[in-house]
Amino acid sequence: LTLLAYGGNGPVFAAIQAQELGIDRVLVPRTSPGFSATGALTARPGIDEERAYLAPASAASVERLRELWLELDARAESFLTDAGFARDAIQCRYQINMRYPGQNWSLTVDAFEVTGARDLASADDALVTRLVERFHALHLAEYGHARQAEAPEITGVRLVAATDIPGPALSGGSTAARVTATPHRQRRANLGEGFAPTDIYRGADLAPGCEVPGPAIIEEQFTTIVVYPGWTAHMDDAGDIELNRTG
Repeated sequence: LTLLAYGGNGPVFAAIQAQELGIDRVLVPRTSPGFSATGALTARPGIDEERAYLAPASAASVERLRELWLELDARAESFLTDAGFARDAIQCRYQINMRYPGQNWSLTVDAFEVTGARDLASADDALVTRLVERFHALHLAEYGHARQAEAPEITGVRLVAATDIPGPALSGGSTAARVTATPHRQRRANLGEGFAPTDIYRGADLAPGCEVPGPAIIEEQFTTIVVYPGWTAHMDDAGDIELNRTG
């Protein structure tokens, strides 16, 4: 297992949390301090559309569901094409929200999971029945029980539209020769074994292949990576820091 550390504060405690969980490897991405922003920038552009539609599943018509889905489809297509994406690059998932009568919260059921189709061509009269069966299965998996003899109700229709564009290239790991990094300075720090002189490294000084044995502290511009005793840090080709338990 690998524990992923993110945010400005995550790398401070990641190794010690991993140790308590019995995990021997921690990955600190180069973009750790702005991990959420990185995710937003690299995610597939898309939009979620939703519309309320309250009806017993037993009385819901496929024609009405198709009509509402196509309405949401048109809205999503207009938004994404106005943003510069080609229509044939847009992929849609058609969903409904369902619950048992009297419940406050709904579960989302994806039509693709019961039809295997990305379009509405297979939305026949049996679709609602298959969606209800899928809802019972989801409810059982989520809450541990299902009221199979009771017909659920539909509370809304949803559409998830995303563009089919290439994602960012991912790091292939480390190929650089491993070398022991040189600390910038020392200061007294308590990393769980009492106060002692501790090596301090500047993240900007580290290069791919550099290793930092703990106890040590790596100071980045927007985060601090603590290498606890019994751990070693290693920088890969992408500038990510990998912490491995060695003791």
